[in-house]
Amino acid sequence: MISPPARNFLNSSFVNVDSLRATEGEPHLDIHPEDAAPRGIANGSMVRAFNDRGSMLARARVTDRARRGLVVGLSIWWKKLAPDGKNANELTSQRLTDLGRAPVFYDCLVQVEAAPATAATATA
Repeated sequence: MISPPARNFLNSSFVNVDSLRATEGEPHLDIHPEDAAPRGIANGSMVRAFNDRGSMLARARVTDRARRGLVVGLSIWWKKLAPDGKNANELTSQRLTDLGRAPVFYDCLVQVEAAPATAATATA
């Protein structure tokens, strides 16, 4: 998963602007159709992205704009605006790379599954 900033936010202070938040919609996860199909994930359904550090819920956007094998979970959403009170930061690490000691928090290994029906109905 990569977690670049949502286009309309730039940084977390812009999440507070109603018009920008309305334009952005809601937290979503872009996933390629070939990755979504075997997982039973349809466009607009709720998904759970998770790893050994945590999990988050988001609305799936099934699109070939995401590369196969990669999901895009836009970051900078305030936790209180997320369906489960969590965001992409739940999945990332604060470690540094071995080469160059750069941050690793913009990409990480995750698994994605269709969210349980209770999660989907609770957030719809």
